[in-house]
Amino acid sequence: MNKEVILRGISKAEDKLLVARILDKYTLSQKIMSYTHSDFLDPYQQNVVRKCLEMSGIRDHVFYGGFSGAERTVVVFCPYYMPENIESEFSGFFEILKIKPNTRENFSHRDYLGSLMGLGIKREKIGDILVREDFAFVVVLKDIADYIRINLTKVGNARVEIDIVNPDELDILEPKVKEISSTVASLRLDSVASAGFGISRSKTADLIRGEKVAVNWETATNPARLVKEGDTISIRGKGRVVVEKVGNTTKKDRIHILLKKFI
Repeated sequence: MNKEVILRGISKAEDKLLVARILDKYTLSQKIMSYTHSDFLDPYQQNVVRKCLEMSGIRDHVFYGGFSGAERTVVVFCPYYMPENIESEFSGFFEILKIKPNTRENFSHRDYLGSLMGLGIKREKIGDILVREDFAFVVVLKDIADYIRINLTKVGNARVEIDIVNPDELDILEPKVKEISSTVASLRLDSVASAGFGISRSKTADLIRGEKVAVNWETATNPARLVKEGDTISIRGKGRVVVEKVGNTTKKDRIHILLKKFI
């Protein structure tokens, strides 16, 4: 692995720093011949890291976030072998906290995250936050779990109780999605996003130019950018849609698309 060559191929400074840290974790795993892992990565960061690892031929790794299907994950380097049961092998890297306010007020993801970061905890130490009706499950790296249990006393103005739970106690809810079947003149980002979010194409183009739209969690600024099957399009404050299928062309030269909108 030539670290300098890999980093030269990355344009964004923040991505370069991220990949440098990840490659250091890989080098350490090879040196000590033991598992090493990164902090939590959001989906965009995962894409950046995954591409660099693939181009570098580094295959002894896995992305895992404390439970199957987690959105935020760490990357774990496995110098010996890839374990068959990832969940049992790597569960020791995480703790799952159940944070229960002593009020009937329904707190949001932002409320829980804000209270945690108010303790001085960096975002990359916190994984998925699964909000339920009167509590939340929060996945954190093991080294900060006790600090949170001792120091997090409130969410908003409500006092909280915190317990550590086993991964099998998580009730993973299926995301609610709405299927949208439509036709578009082209696979331009502004056209597909307009169909998915039910807003005009001109308004969508303004949002794109205003840097409020992302494709696969990377900010997109060109309304004419083409999207493809499997891409995730998100608009700040409006959620996200996935291009589930690109179909045939109609007699009027419009393209059938099937989108899945998370609601």
